[in-house]
Amino acid sequence: MDHIQGYLQDLHSTLDLIPRPCIEQLIEILKEARLLDRQVFAMGNGGSASTASHFVADLGKNTRVQGMPHFRAFALTDNVASITAYANDEGYENIFSQQLAGLVRKDDVVIAISASGNSKNVLKGVALANAQGAITVGLTGFDGGKLAHMVQLNIHIPSSRIEQVEDIHMMVEHMVVSAMKEAARELARGTSEMIAIFTQPSNVLNNIRQLSDQSNGYEGDIKIVDQAKEFIQSSQAFINDLPNYDTLQRVLQFMVDTVKASSGSILLLGSDGSVTDGFLAYGGKVRTGAPHHLMDILREGLAGWVIEHDKGVIVADTRSDPRWLASQWDVAESAPRSAISVPLSNQTQVFGVMTLTRSNSEPYTECDLSFLTTIGAFLSINMINRKR
Repeated sequence: MDHIQGYLQDLHSTLDLIPRPCIEQLIEILKEARLLDRQVFAMGNGGSASTASHFVADLGKNTRVQGMPHFRAFALTDNVASITAYANDEGYENIFSQQLAGLVRKDDVVIAISASGNSKNVLKGVALANAQGAITVGLTGFDGGKLAHMVQLNIHIPSSRIEQVEDIHMMVEHMVVSAMKEAARELARGTSEMIAIFTQPSNVLNNIRQLSDQSNGYEGDIKIVDQAKEFIQSSQAFINDLPNYDTLQRVLQFMVDTVKASSGSILLLGSDGSVTDGFLAYGGKVRTGAPHHLMDILREGLAGWVIEHDKGVIVADTRSDPRWLASQWDVAESAPRSAISVPLSNQTQVFGVMTLTRSNSEPYTECDLSFLTTIGAFLSINMINRKR
């Protein structure tokens, strides 16, 4: 009985020291991985191998929520044929790195579990993942070992009792999965509410009125509702292919035609805030933007302001607003223009921005901002729930 009491007391003391901010950071990493369709890999030896398998099983099964994408999660501990083949032919220290070599991609998540932090096969797996640009996370104990210094996020359990380190690693796994499940339910509820906007015209109208700070009158609202309905109905043929390269060009061209814009752009961002895709519409055509120009727009132009503040904006005159970055076709045009820009967001992060311009002889209004905000929300929902 004394032994049991002593074990529980030690466990309780260690629990008070676990790094809660690091666990919260892992939760955010996994939320983003889920929404952006990234892969999650887990690995470990012995009891930690079981924790890796358990982690993946829980991520795959216990976080399922209708309307939300499933996790793409894999335990590198589960394929006995691959493990024994690599161990026999190339050495046990290569069983994880060689599996990852054919699977891991930039911004995927690799979770390495090692109580000592010094397991050679785990360290080699993390080294390869880092080289490929993956996000690496360690679950360690004792003094953290070499692993603590190799991963980008280390969840360290300050205990020298391996049983309790493994106990708490499993508890961390359950904390994370529980938080992921609840976050998915909340996001799914929000997504369902947004989807309702596009199935009931009256809801579209109410949403537009709520989004508008100023009203242009009932007739203007009805016009926006009709435009939203037209876009939604017309886009069904291609919207499920988002974020396919060609589809994004079609979306931009469709929006330019719908609101009779003279030019426009769509920028998509990676997790590091850099532009991953971008398209410019001008002169009646949609073109792929030059990388340096797209980054200029992001750093210095209106798109950067929208992303930073996570809200839509109207520019009455692009020539007098400091947020507007003039381009070659701006200089060529003598008439001033009006611009409108809105973010694309998955509710946890802004991952894109859409901007349209036209002559300010017919300047954009708050109704136009509401319309583009509504369409931006529709695009965001479909990009989150895109077909695999």
